[in-house]
Amino acid sequence: KTVLKEKQNIDDGIGLPDWKLTLCLLTAWACIFAVLARGVKGSGKAAYFLAIFPYVIMIALLIRAVTLEGAIDGIIFFIKPNWAKLFDPNVWYAAVTQCFFSLSVCFGGVVMYSSYNEFHHNIY
Repeated sequence: KTVLKEKQNIDDGIGLPDWKLTLCLLTAWACIFAVLARGVKGSGKAAYFLAIFPYVIMIALLIRAVTLEGAIDGIIFFIKPNWAKLFDPNVWYAAVTQCFFSLSVCFGGVVMYSSYNEFHHNIY
């Protein structure tokens, strides 16, 4: 709610855009334009950065998450399962719902058309 400036009621409207988020969006689009304007050579050089940068961010977020208060409790909760929940129908309903939305409505067509493809076709 803090970052997105969400309102409590929809009648309040969406409000003005946050200047920090707008600046980040414009910076991202400027970087994309700079890479695309240089052509293939520019995108090849950008690939080195784009391949490594997400790992740097993930490691930084991991370090930050582990140093927060209550991080050990969260890690133990993640690792130690509650086997009693396995027999709860609401858990299975939530899992099936998640699978449905992850696969999306249109994914079935891809599976159907792929079934007509021969196994030895060289299509990736």
